[in-house]
Amino acid sequence: MTSSLEAAWAQQSLWSQAATKLKRRLQTTRRAALGLAIGGAVLSATAATVGLESALGKVFAFAGAVLVGLSGLAGNAAGPTTMRDWTRVRSISEALKSAVYMSLAGFPPADLDAEIQDLEAGADDLRQYKVGIEPKQRPLPSIHDLESYLEGRVEAQIIGYYRKNARNLARTLERFRRLSIGLAITGLLLGAAAGTWEIDRLAGWVPVVTTIGAAVAAYVAAERYSYMLLEYSRTADELARIRHRRGRAASMTDEELVRHAENVISIQNEGWMAKLNEADEPAP
Repeated sequence: MTSSLEAAWAQQSLWSQAATKLKRRLQTTRRAALGLAIGGAVLSATAATVGLESALGKVFAFAGAVLVGLSGLAGNAAGPTTMRDWTRVRSISEALKSAVYMSLAGFPPADLDAEIQDLEAGADDLRQYKVGIEPKQRPLPSIHDLESYLEGRVEAQIIGYYRKNARNLARTLERFRRLSIGLAITGLLLGAAAGTWEIDRLAGWVPVVTTIGAAVAAYVAAERYSYMLLEYSRTADELARIRHRRGRAASMTDEELVRHAENVISIQNEGWMAKLNEADEPAP
């Protein structure tokens, strides 16, 4: 069993690193698309301010158009295919992790090797993402019974993952909220100033600020920050009830408790990954 667990743990490391690499690619391309869209809007407005009849104005207009086009390309790079691949890779990683933790807690699947093969059977098209990755040299988790499982798996997930990420997401959402308010106020002031003093060139910047605000809102929506914050908080609360055997967890057997904990983690992962996919699905 130990050799099978070590093999599963090594494979989990590969899939986990591949998922991290894909997630970073998605984040990088989305941020690039946002930055390019903002840059294109600013340069286009600058061209109008300088004057499209001038050589400098034409340069700004051309550069702005190029950036807008590149923004679209960057957005396509973070499209449905990459998103689906990431969710599938992460799903395999999490399933392997769950099998290892359940086995160490004393409730292994009937055939761990067969389960690993089944998990990877439909992932031939995803193996490309593991190329060049080596499994991290790490011992198996220090889990040997129910109490160590609750401490090393459930408590660690609550504190080190769900609540930590919920706090980070709350801070991120607050920063974007302040940015959105700042952009709205800026657009309002520009519009009021342009109307009061009839400054045409100033008025040209109002749609730029509006475009930037829309781009930021689209970025936040694509990242699903609000949904993920809710799910992380909800899952942390449910795992806390399991950890302290409150509610219906109080009457569960040890095996039922472990399986319920893994089911809660699995449902949360599947739920938010499906939600992340929604915006990237092509319209019918």
